[in-house]
Amino acid sequence: MVKNWLFGKKRKEDADALATLKAQQNRLQAESRNLERQADEQKALAAKMLQAGNKAGARQALKRRAVFMKRLNTVHNTAMNLQAQIDSIQTATSTADTVQAMELGTKVVGEKIKTVSPERTERVMDTVMEQRDQIEMMTEALSDPSLSEGILDFEDDAAIDDQLAQLEAEMDLGTTTSLPDVTGLPSTPIGTEKAEDTSDLEEELQSLKKKVSEDKG
Repeated sequence: MVKNWLFGKKRKEDADALATLKAQQNRLQAESRNLERQADEQKALAAKMLQAGNKAGARQALKRRAVFMKRLNTVHNTAMNLQAQIDSIQTATSTADTVQAMELGTKVVGEKIKTVSPERTERVMDTVMEQRDQIEMMTEALSDPSLSEGILDFEDDAAIDDQLAQLEAEMDLGTTTSLPDVTGLPSTPIGTEKAEDTSDLEEELQSLKKKVSEDKG
């Protein structure tokens, strides 16, 4: 039904109907202007006859004007009905176009749904979740700090402990002018060193402080 309305013979009939209605509407508009002109002429004639003292002639002119006005009213009403008919055809055509477009849309959606089953959708989502988990695992592996923490060996840690003890002693004596030379030691990002037991180092530092105090005394 929709296709018959939108295409082929029906479409041509719609265009022909609109063309006929608009042509008739144009004719009525021309007739309306002519009747308005004739009515105005009779009104002017009636005024002229009254000025000349011809009251009967003026009355006849006003009667003719009334006839013209009655016909003008009929023409106006007919033109309004024609416009209503034109609006109805245009609205019906627009509605039919909308229905046809929606019908086509539902057909396409239905065809697409047939190609994707719920099981297939679930498999795709499971794959997406699995891939996301794999990406998270790879990201964690790439950011593992164990590689950077293993750069320094035991001897390097011991050397740093010695330099730290020396630096603290010099600070207590007020003789520190520069930081110890750490040339040759690998650079390690802050926060990547492993936490170790420093109790022995603390005892050594306290002993060193005590010795320094005795020497000063």
